[in-house]
Amino acid sequence: MTGNDSSVHIGNVSGGIHGSIIAGRDVKNATITIGGQPTPADKEPTVDELKTLLDEIRQELAALSEQQEALEKISDDAPFTAQGAVASVAKAAEKVSPELPPEEGESVQKKLTRASTLLGGILEEAKSVAEKAGEVGQAVKPIAETLAPLVEKLAVAALWAGKLWLSG
Repeated sequence: MTGNDSSVHIGNVSGGIHGSIIAGRDVKNATITIGGQPTPADKEPTVDELKTLLDEIRQELAALSEQQEALEKISDDAPFTAQGAVASVAKAAEKVSPELPPEEGESVQKKLTRASTLLGGILEEAKSVAEKAGEVGQAVKPIAETLAPLVEKLAVAALWAGKLWLSG
């Protein structure tokens, strides 16, 4: 990565920097919270742990999607972008199983990375709007604060999918 390039490519994981961790094989000392418990992002996950993480992500996405008015204050397309992330995570979660072949594991990882990218875009817009004074900025600030850990969890979920099915 050089200059103003915010694109990141690490093995099979790619995306952008959105004020959160970069999911890759060498993630060290980063943690996410799952079920109220801090969990190392670089751990060797089990399929059940990934399922638990995806269930939590889906719950958080459902709560986010219910905030239509606040999402619309970020941008006209933010509610639809959030719906795209919800669909990507749902499709990924449907496929997760211990018997998943590596090519399907790659599909899961891509869907999770896509969802992270979509929400990362909303997060960046939300941060810009939240920095503005006034009622709109105050209305958007809680969404920005909710999105940051959610984007991190999605990045970790993509990393875990890679570890489970693509690390050979």
